[in-house]
Amino acid sequence: MQNFSFRNRIALNYIITTALLIGLVFVTIYMVVEYNVSNHLNKDLQREVERHSQEIEVRNGTITLKRHKEWMEREHNTVGVDPVFIEFLDINGNLIDKSPNLKSSNLLYNPNQEDNVFFNGELAEKRIRQVQVPIQNENGTRVGHLLVAVAREGSEVVLEALRHILLFTYPIILIILFFVARFIAGRSIKPINHIIDTSNKITRDNLTERIPLPHNKDELYVLSDTINQLLNRIEKTIEREKSFTSYASHEFRTPLAVLKGTLEVLIRKPRSPEEYEEKVTYCIKEIDRLNHLVDDLLILTRFENQKQSLHIDTVKIDSVIKDALKYLSANIQQKNIDIDYLSFSDDIDIQTDKYLFTTVLSNILSNAIKYSHSKGRVGIQLQKENNAIICEVKDTGIGIPEKDMEKIFDKFYRSADRAEIKGFGLGLSIVKRFCSLLNIEVEFFSREGIGTTVRLQIPQS
Repeated sequence: MQNFSFRNRIALNYIITTALLIGLVFVTIYMVVEYNVSNHLNKDLQREVERHSQEIEVRNGTITLKRHKEWMEREHNTVGVDPVFIEFLDINGNLIDKSPNLKSSNLLYNPNQEDNVFFNGELAEKRIRQVQVPIQNENGTRVGHLLVAVAREGSEVVLEALRHILLFTYPIILIILFFVARFIAGRSIKPINHIIDTSNKITRDNLTERIPLPHNKDELYVLSDTINQLLNRIEKTIEREKSFTSYASHEFRTPLAVLKGTLEVLIRKPRSPEEYEEKVTYCIKEIDRLNHLVDDLLILTRFENQKQSLHIDTVKIDSVIKDALKYLSANIQQKNIDIDYLSFSDDIDIQTDKYLFTTVLSNILSNAIKYSHSKGRVGIQLQKENNAIICEVKDTGIGIPEKDMEKIFDKFYRSADRAEIKGFGLGLSIVKRFCSLLNIEVEFFSREGIGTTVRLQIPQS
């Protein structure tokens, strides 16, 4: 069965179930017909028993027929189509009288046979149905036996014909049903063939193919739709991967090209110590930028495809913010930015991953300072709201154009209007990913030329 096609397996399983059901129906039909035939014979026997019981009288313990001559003339002298056979026996089983159609034959008498119970037997190689009835005197004492039988040849012919018909039609019905089920199964699984054909056409360079959806919204429709949705996600993932690779290679080439060009110019002719110091210092800054890019890429790679195991610990938000501001102090002093930090009087503790949370706040504060004007202002505010801590970082910088708001979390995306500000476009991608891991809700509100507000809703546990 393992070598059968899916269509044949469906048809075969259907046929096995149907065969059991049809077999049960056929057996039931045969048993019902057999019961009705036997019941009809039993009723005939019962009528004959009642009729012949009235012909008997018991005198002084002797069984006699009331009108023997008339009875003999009335009974069949030859075997008819449905003959009735009668025998009268005494208490010892000796024959008293019998119907003329028995001729030299006798009905089977069994002293152990229960009275008034119908059973099958044979008479001169003919199949009969028989019953034994006790003959009693006026005191209720058994004095003899009445044996009555009818031929069941006609009934047996009907049952045998029915049996042959059922046995003959059973395999024919199953064979017909198999091919019908195979045809229906073939049409039913047609969408699976479309799935196979479409899957064979899909490659890394051709992800636009989609499976045609069936007309009926059944399980195959759900399967096809689910696969199409999966293909959409795969296509988007591969497009992001291609974009990521393209941007990453570009971001690596640019500083490397600058480093190479600077060093080539530097060695063309002797330079003064000041010139060497200036160029080497510039190269070091570019190398630092490359290191920062590598760190960001490693972070994204580490946490992009799976939920990294979090190291939950008690973290003081005030300390994290102060450490981040201390790290950015050089940039803050260079641009003469005013930091307005409003917090609770007490330390604010949360249960989170310290590394991820520190990275989130550092990137947000770094962007706020980077995109602020000289002598600008960055406000940091903490407040409680239900069971969460709300952290807002608000700057008075250049803001984000409305057309760029939907793309701010894309990797390597940077607005063309902000090309003069150095960066790689990975900071907010990291913020978005880490906030998702830490169950932190992040919202951005920005107006171009006015400033940007980042709102974090941090669960306390």
